[in-house]
Amino acid sequence: MQEAAKMRVMYNDLFTTESGKKVLADLEVRCNWRTSSYVVGDANATAFEEGKRAVLLHIFNMMKEGN
Repeated sequence: MQEAAKMRVMYNDLFTTESGKKVLADLEVRCNWRTSSYVVGDANATAFEEGKRAVLLHIFNMMKEGN
């Protein structure tokens, strides 16, 4: 198994447990998963918020099959 495939398995092993699901739900709230990351008049704050969102997007992408 390739290293990237192994890493995807590890992400799924971690975030599909009951504890992992709760942590992922918490991250969804804290990392702007379903809300805008735009901060009116503040490009730096917007970039910061979008950076948090990028981490969560990475987790979800790693958990996708066939990625």
